[in-house]
Amino acid sequence: MVIPYLGVSPISGLPRWKSFMTDNYTPIELSWDFHTGIEQPTIRYSIEPVGLNAGTPEDPNNDRASVDFMQSLTQAFPNIDMTLFNHFQAAFSSGKYAKSGPEDHPSTFFWAFDLKGGEIMNKVYFFPGAMAYATNQSELAVISDAIRSAPGWRSQNLGCFETFVDYVDQHPDLRLEIDMVALDLVPSESSRLKIYFRDRRTNFQAVRDTMSLGGRVACSSPDFEEGMNKLRQLWNALLGTANVTDDTPLPYKGHRTAGVLYNVEFLRHKEMPKVKVYIPVRHYAKDDQHIARTLTAFLCKEVSQRQDYRDVGAYEKCYLECLRNTFGFEALASFLGLHTYIGCSIQPGGKLRVVAYVNPKPPCGG
Repeated sequence: MVIPYLGVSPISGLPRWKSFMTDNYTPIELSWDFHTGIEQPTIRYSIEPVGLNAGTPEDPNNDRASVDFMQSLTQAFPNIDMTLFNHFQAAFSSGKYAKSGPEDHPSTFFWAFDLKGGEIMNKVYFFPGAMAYATNQSELAVISDAIRSAPGWRSQNLGCFETFVDYVDQHPDLRLEIDMVALDLVPSESSRLKIYFRDRRTNFQAVRDTMSLGGRVACSSPDFEEGMNKLRQLWNALLGTANVTDDTPLPYKGHRTAGVLYNVEFLRHKEMPKVKVYIPVRHYAKDDQHIARTLTAFLCKEVSQRQDYRDVGAYEKCYLECLRNTFGFEALASFLGLHTYIGCSIQPGGKLRVVAYVNPKPPCGG
């Protein structure tokens, strides 16, 4: 179902659709969700459905693949709940093919699959920028309208979303770049909504501020402090910042995907949102061998300190071995771009949930 919608072969010499999925336009990204290190990892992947003629005069906006993919998907998953998908697709679709606008990429939506316990959960990602441009609104305003009118989302259960809106409204100087809106294709009462945004500040002090939404999330709790300490350790190890102060930024990068990416997650009837940071290893780490080794060492250490620990490092070592077998040990040392992000969120008890995101066709040498 997926392979027919990955566009032309990268070695074909034919024009390729410039997917925003990865920096070298590969329309698929893999991820390993290690959770907090104890559980078996969840394997996930995201795609942008791309047709063979996408970006050509025959299909300039990649319309055909989107329609065909959705037909294939509903046949493969006949019981999927499309209520929220239909709502948000309608909310973000008008004017999406404006000849000019703020979006500097042609992508309009991504699809993702979480593979766990023999089951597959579907997720979808929308880009609100074109609609914002077409209606002369901010991306957040367009998203707000969509969420407030979404099935089951009413003023009495929007508390966690309002917390994020207040943070953005009180910090216009940050010029946060809102990229995507994501949702789980499950019954709307249990679906998570997530907003992805980028902050060009790259110092850890800014990370701490954003993870707590400026103190709006329980930043004084022991769990938050313990989680932030672990995040700082992993950040330092991955990016080589152990000897710098929290207000020292990473080296300047002018790339579209530089800076620090976050998502903020909302659930109906939850008062507080959850924030996840994506450590930007693609732009700021040494190489992919260093990233893989550092990630493995961090998770093994975390597991070894747990009273309920299993065979220390079993899953993590399998991950490292998988990378070496696929790309070659020496090649990892010359890559920077195999790992795109290392995602982290603070869990109950101050544990750190860690997810590795991988471009299956990394740019050699970064």
